[in-house]
Amino acid sequence: MKTLKKILPPLISFIFVVLFVYTVISKGAGFSTYLNQLGQSPGLEGYGEPLAYGVIALQTATVILLCYRPLRLWGLWIAFGIMTVFAGYVGGILLYSNNLPCTCIGLFEKMTWKDNLILNIGLMITALTGIMTMKAGRSK
Repeated sequence: MKTLKKILPPLISFIFVVLFVYTVISKGAGFSTYLNQLGQSPGLEGYGEPLAYGVIALQTATVILLCYRPLRLWGLWIAFGIMTVFAGYVGGILLYSNNLPCTCIGLFEKMTWKDNLILNIGLMITALTGIMTMKAGRSK
């Protein structure tokens, strides 16, 4: 169990680092498309540009926190928060909107909105597992 408590947080952090670096690079490379799609998303009209820059900046900052061991717990909390907001938005879109534009990039373009919701919930659970494991390891 001790080994799991040592290995799990860096492994989960690595998963989020890979995911966020991939999405930041993908969104940056196709920024005009990402910006356009985000601006057309229900409830986000008029907020596309600040959200686009904000999401990229927050994911980049989270990667830095996750890579720096003393700040890893903060990074996991922010990753959990990001995934919670994404899951909440996707869930709201599925419940209340008929217009479902895709702001997915790269590998995630083929996913349905329901698939996206399941992925986001899974990543929320993954981040929470990392948080709980780190806290359990620190309490002893």
